[in-house]
Amino acid sequence: MKKKLFKYSFIIISLLFFLLIYEITAVSTKIINRGVISFDINNARNPQIKKILRTIDSAYTAFLLKFDTKTKSYYLNEDDRDNEPSEKIINKTKKFSTHLYPKQNNGKFWHRNYGNSASNRFSSLKLINKENLNDLGLAWDYEISGELFNDIQSNVIVAEEKIFIPSYNKKIIALNAKTGNTIWELNLDDYAPRRGMVYFQGNPNQKAKLFFPSYKNLVAINASDGTYVKNFGNNGVVKLKRPSVTAPAIFENNLIITTSEPAVEIYNLNNGRQEWKFLLMKKQEKSRNGGKRYDYSGGNPWGGFSLDEVRGIAYITTGNAGRYFNGVNRPGKNNYANSIIALDIRNKKKLWDFQEVRHDIWNLDIPAPPILGSITRNNKKVDVVIAVTKLGNTIILDRINGKPLYDIHLKKAPRSNIPGEKTNFYQPNIRTPEPFAKNVFNLNEVTNINEKNQKYILNKIKNYKYGFFEPYELGKKNIQFNFHGGAEWPGGSYNIKDGFLYITSSNIAWETEVTQNENNSKFKLPLYYKYNSKFKRLKDNEGYPGSKPPWGTITAINLNNGKIKWQIPFGEYEELTKKGIPITGTENYSGLTGTESGLLLATGTLDKKFRIFDTEDGKELWSYKLPFIGSSPPITYQIDDEQYILINATGSFSLKKGYPSLVEFGNKILVFKIKK
Repeated sequence: MKKKLFKYSFIIISLLFFLLIYEITAVSTKIINRGVISFDINNARNPQIKKILRTIDSAYTAFLLKFDTKTKSYYLNEDDRDNEPSEKIINKTKKFSTHLYPKQNNGKFWHRNYGNSASNRFSSLKLINKENLNDLGLAWDYEISGELFNDIQSNVIVAEEKIFIPSYNKKIIALNAKTGNTIWELNLDDYAPRRGMVYFQGNPNQKAKLFFPSYKNLVAINASDGTYVKNFGNNGVVKLKRPSVTAPAIFENNLIITTSEPAVEIYNLNNGRQEWKFLLMKKQEKSRNGGKRYDYSGGNPWGGFSLDEVRGIAYITTGNAGRYFNGVNRPGKNNYANSIIALDIRNKKKLWDFQEVRHDIWNLDIPAPPILGSITRNNKKVDVVIAVTKLGNTIILDRINGKPLYDIHLKKAPRSNIPGEKTNFYQPNIRTPEPFAKNVFNLNEVTNINEKNQKYILNKIKNYKYGFFEPYELGKKNIQFNFHGGAEWPGGSYNIKDGFLYITSSNIAWETEVTQNENNSKFKLPLYYKYNSKFKRLKDNEGYPGSKPPWGTITAINLNNGKIKWQIPFGEYEELTKKGIPITGTENYSGLTGTESGLLLATGTLDKKFRIFDTEDGKELWSYKLPFIGSSPPITYQIDDEQYILINATGSFSLKKGYPSLVEFGNKILVFKIKK
């Protein structure tokens, strides 16, 4: 009887063991920078099994924390940074890429989010110019039907004299680009692409198509009638393992996307079969730190990517590592997070990666796709990749070797006193190109719109912490800029011809803090994520930003020498202007688009205005009050001998959260042209 009991017990335990092994095992021949087989709790498919595995893992952690000396020592934040120099420099390169792509700005159409694969969002069109702006007026508008609950953050696509709208209500809508009349609508099973589509012109053997991510679906439809491409995936749809929100790109027979795994994934353009995948995370030498598993989350490429169509290289920007302000479970620099990464599509390999913020615990993503441009060195144009960041930095790297075109200064950063939070020794203190936004809060940055508001903020923050990459402390709040930019997902507009970058940004201070989570688990096993992140805008007694204006700006930077040519406030609180306060600017999303006629088309401010500025000096030339806040960068296109400007006026998701009484969602597409 005992033998049988032992035998059956052994069989049950063995089956359970093999079941657990099966659950944590993942097999993939498509991932090029990881082994075919991987073992990880996060691979578990069954939620109950995953819960059991995590309980076992937590028990093992508790054992290590109680009995293992090395594990305990992890939570002592001792290091030798005090013996290191106060500053280091990453020296600029003297080797430059040949000028191959792109050779010109965007033309008559708009085939991808940000205009094209280079993401420079600058137009060569000149029919609308400084001389005829007085004749600019509304040509037509279109009202999206249905419930209002979100904004449109993607550019529309313009091709075949059609406008293709990725609507917030799970639709793709095709309009006549001249008249605004509806041509067709497609209802999607999941969300419309959040930040972009790409148009494929087709060839004699293929129809023109639109490719886009619909959250966990990769979709291909025919541009002519909005029907699904039957031979792509399963009747036009490929199921994705993880969500994708950014615009795809096309290189030869490859359809390239990014996903939140985080990864770059390559699919066959014709049939939707996955060809290969590159994970945007580096395997750590130590799988456990302080008894806990390493946290691989984060590094999401939510800002997007650009493609060098000649070289076949994708340039990807990535977000911060996981858990916002809590980096205890992810020691080290967290490589590939907060980075620009160059991936050779033809040869299936990473060329280089460059990280701005190391071990980010401040939510300082690189939020927009990199711009592929060229600047002048030794009297020659050289190809570079340009990334604008939440810190207000403009990072310029050589396209091939990934080295900076200007010296990058690094400054020694403070040590954290939260147990196990190992802040990096150095953080960026970039001087050239000149930063376009504030990035270090101090008492001189407190609001000065009047004495009462200033005193309110000074009293509120008297026990707060602030400074250069100031780490968090339990029981205290921090004040920091850049939680929502500096730059944000709209990115910048870059003129290929003269090397000037135009960028909208915000200078809003935030109250941030780390709090300790309560351990309510049944067995009081150690919490894997012991700390929680909290954040909100710092506001004065009247609801205005608590930092000194300007709260929103537009900046023109000459990237050939790194100097700011001009900077102006962007947006207005009319009630403050009436009180004699200089124009403050407002927090803003949506961005701007430049044209070779010397115009900057800009929206996204709290005052709902669409403005046109002079690229030469930032002077406002023209404005129009929109029914709702512009929600994505303006675009411009040309049909026959007429140029059009299109605005998505659908409000702002981010501004709605910060200023609920000032912002409402909208449903308008407005198109302007010169009146004849």
